[in-house]
Amino acid sequence: MLILKKMGNVMRIIDYYNYFAAAIYFFVCAAALFLDLSGKGKIEEKKSFVGNRANWIIFSIILVISAFLRLYKLGEVPLGFQQDEASIGYDAYTLANYGIDRNGYAWPVYPITWGCGGGSPLLIYLNVISIKLFGTGIVKLRLIPALLGILTVLIFYFSLRIIFEKKSYINEASLLGMAFLAVCPWHIILSRWSLDSNIMPFNLMLSIYLFLLGAKKKSTVLFCFSAASFSVCMYSYGAATIVVPVFLLLICAYCLWKKILTVKQLVLSMIAFMVIFTPLLWFYAVNYLGVPEFISPYFCVNKMTAARTGEAFISFNSSFFRVAAGNIFLMIKAVTVGDDSFTLVHYYPGYASLYAFTFPVTFCGVVISLKELLKKNSDEEKIYVLGNAIFVLLTVACMVLSVVIIPDISRLVMVFIPFIYFFIKGQIFVLKQSYKLILILIALILLAAFSFNRDYFSDYNSYANSIFMPGYGDAISRAYEIAGDDKIIYSTYDGLSSPFMLALYYNEYDPNKFFTTVIYKDDKAEFRVAKSFGNFVFELPKDLNSEEYANSVFVLSSGDLSNLLHAEQYTVEGFGAYWVVYK
Repeated sequence: MLILKKMGNVMRIIDYYNYFAAAIYFFVCAAALFLDLSGKGKIEEKKSFVGNRANWIIFSIILVISAFLRLYKLGEVPLGFQQDEASIGYDAYTLANYGIDRNGYAWPVYPITWGCGGGSPLLIYLNVISIKLFGTGIVKLRLIPALLGILTVLIFYFSLRIIFEKKSYINEASLLGMAFLAVCPWHIILSRWSLDSNIMPFNLMLSIYLFLLGAKKKSTVLFCFSAASFSVCMYSYGAATIVVPVFLLLICAYCLWKKILTVKQLVLSMIAFMVIFTPLLWFYAVNYLGVPEFISPYFCVNKMTAARTGEAFISFNSSFFRVAAGNIFLMIKAVTVGDDSFTLVHYYPGYASLYAFTFPVTFCGVVISLKELLKKNSDEEKIYVLGNAIFVLLTVACMVLSVVIIPDISRLVMVFIPFIYFFIKGQIFVLKQSYKLILILIALILLAAFSFNRDYFSDYNSYANSIFMPGYGDAISRAYEIAGDDKIIYSTYDGLSSPFMLALYYNEYDPNKFFTTVIYKDDKAEFRVAKSFGNFVFELPKDLNSEEYANSVFVLSSGDLSNLLHAEQYTVEGFGAYWVVYK
C-alpha cells in the first residue's frame, strides 16, 4: 500500500481510510439511532432480505473464501518458522516416533517443553496424530490451525443460527457473523501458523455451540458433551485455566436462575468436566501442591523445571490496581482500534485485529446486548437472550484474566469472538432501521478486507522476518547434512530466537541424544534456551579464521560472513539471509 509522509511520521493510505471509515460508522450508528427513536425505521420485524436459497449460496461462497484465506501459500506466508512452532512440532515428532518428549518423559499429561510449559498439550498431541498419518513439514504442522480456523467460521455460523432462530433476520445475522470472522485480520493471521493458543477459538466455539444446542433441545447428553468440550479447552492454552472456570461459574449460575439448566444436568455436566480434567488436575497438584511426580514408561505426570510467574503475571503490590486498570484498557484497545505494541505474529500494522473503524457499531452492540440481558424476557426468547449472556459473561471472564496477566493478543485470544458477536448485534440494529445503512457498513468492511489480504500476502513477510527467521531452518538442516555427528556445527545467533529449536525440528534429531547432551544457558530459567547439544554449538568462535575450526561447519548471517578473511577457501551455500560455510 502506498506510503505517505506527514509531519515526520510515516502514514499509509489505510491509516487515512481507518479515520474515514470510523467517521462513517459513527454517522451510520447515529442515523440508525435517530430512525429508531423517531419510529421512522422502514424494516418490519417479519421481513427478511436474504431468502433461504440465497442464504445457502452466500454461505457456500463465504466458506470457500474462508478456506482460501487460510490455506493459500500456507508454507510461504508467514515465510520461515517461529521457535514456538518448532517446539510444538518437535515434541509431537519425538512422541510420535520415540514415545517420549524432548525432556525424556514418556507420554506426559502436559509436556513441559521450555521448562515452564509454554506449549499446551492439545496441539502437540493433535500433531502426533498428524505426523503418524502424514509425516513432518511446515505445511503439515500449520494445517491443523488452518483447518480448525475454517471449522471455527462454520461453527460460529451455526451458533448464530441457534441464537437468532426465532428472529426474522436469522439469515442476515448468521451470514454477517460468518463473513466477518472469515475476513477479520485476527482470525486469518492466527489460523496460518502453529501456536497452541491459535486453536483456542475453535475449542471455545465448539463448547459454546454444544451448550447452545443443549439448551435448545433441553438435552442432558449435549450439556455433558459441552462440559467435556470446555474441559478439553483447559488443555488448549494456559489462559483457559482462568477464563473457562470463571465463565462456567457465571453461565451456570445464570442458567440455573433462568431454569435453562436443572440441578441434575449441572451435576452430570460437572462429572463429565472432571473426568476429562482429572489428569490435568493431577499435573497441577504435582506442580503447585507438592504432590510427588509420577514417572513411568507409559505416561508421566512430571514437574516443571521453573514456574511461569513474572513473565506472565502482574505483581500483587501497591501498583496492582493501576497496572490492572492499564491491562483492561489494553484489552479494550485490542478489540477496538488495535495496538501497534502487540507482537507481529498476531498483528499487521495498519489493520487492527477486528478492523480499527468497526468499534462504534461494536459499542452499540455491547449496549444492546446488556440492555436485552437485563430486561424481562419471555420464555420464547430464552435462547436468544442466552446468546447475549454467553458472550457478555465470557467477556467478564476475559476481563478477570486481564486483571492478573500481562496482556497480549495470544493471551486475550478468547475475548475476540464475543466482540465479533457484539459487532453483529450492532449491525443487526442498523439493519432493522435501514438496509441502505447496513450496505454502507458491509461495503467498508469489504474494501478493508481486500486491502488487508492484498497487503498481508504480498508484504507481511517483510515485517515478520525477525520472528519467523526464513532460511535458517534450511541452513541448519544443510549444515547437519554436511557435518553428520562427526564435525562441530557452530551457529550464529544474529537475528534469531532460540535457534536450537529449529535445529531439532528440521533435523528430526533423536531426543535421546538431545536430552542427554544438552547444556542450557540457564537450566532454571522460565524459558530454557540451549547453548549446545550433541555437536551443535549456538554461538560463534571469537576468531572464525583460526585453524582450530578448519574442520567445523558454520551457519552464518550475512553480517557474520564479512568476518571471514579468506572466503575463497570456503564453500559457501546461501539460504536466504543465512549461509552454510565449510572447507
